[in-house]
Amino acid sequence: MAAPMPRTESPIPQPVLHEAAEWLLRLREGNLDARERNAWQQWLTTSDVHVRAWQRAERLASLLDEVPPAVGAAPLHKARRDVQGRRAVLSALVGVMLGAPLARLAWQREPWQYMQADLVTAIGEQRQSRLVDGSALWLNTDTRVALGFDEQQRQLRLLRGELLVNTAVDPQLPARPFVVQLAHARLLALGTRFAVRLWDDHARVAVEEGQVQILPANPALLPQVVAAGQQVLFDAAGLGPVHALQRNALAWAQGTLEADATPLGDLLVELARYRPGIVRCDPQIAGLPVSGLFQLDDTDTALALLQAGFPVRVRYRSRLWVMVEPA
Repeated sequence: MAAPMPRTESPIPQPVLHEAAEWLLRLREGNLDARERNAWQQWLTTSDVHVRAWQRAERLASLLDEVPPAVGAAPLHKARRDVQGRRAVLSALVGVMLGAPLARLAWQREPWQYMQADLVTAIGEQRQSRLVDGSALWLNTDTRVALGFDEQQRQLRLLRGELLVNTAVDPQLPARPFVVQLAHARLLALGTRFAVRLWDDHARVAVEEGQVQILPANPALLPQVVAAGQQVLFDAAGLGPVHALQRNALAWAQGTLEADATPLGDLLVELARYRPGIVRCDPQIAGLPVSGLFQLDDTDTALALLQAGFPVRVRYRSRLWVMVEPA
């Protein structure tokens, strides 16, 4: 007799994960009365899906207890502070619970740092905001930004991802400097429209208008000004050469990715940023030059266009696992 097939659980709906995250916050805040605790118990026993969502929330809570207290407590402090802070924390909690297994995310991607963010985008999401000083801010996919506006400066702390900012004249006098803070440098905006992208170990600033001064955290390194029409890569060890501004450095804010004889492997790495799961490229075709304009809000269509226009085949093992192979 054939062995029974293993049971595959259906995905947990995101609204249910959101409810579990809300209950997790409320329970850890420790101010629930008996009526509210009964409501939580009733929610928990309503369905097996709620039980599974709560199991993920409990695993998340155990990971919070393992990180340093000042970091693990940061999400709760933010959640108590204001409505926007609570929404950001809930979004981050749900984003972590959507990942599997949770333990893998604990330090590799520093999820608790993301929970300190005031502005958050999920994978594939882009968001535009107007800051209190009138500056316009765009967040690219999978981005975390903490706001630090006070009497001395206007600061954005980029924790992950990519942003584009169009600075406004400060309504306060004297005018406060506008700064983007990174782990290994401060970027001082000088009346600008510019983008910043953060990788694990380096960053890029791309300036469309005005100037940006890079102030390295390493005191042995000299500041450098990046002018309009220029971009530069830098890390903790120093700054790379200045290059002409590439259109794709800012085109994402318009929802597009332009390829101009771009190696297929590189193009797929970029597209993968805008969809959950894994996109793999067969090494045999990774160097295939690709040209075209692709819409970032529909990566399935972008992959279909690649298959239609180039000698490749797109194979879906699942919605979350895509392989691009020779045709």
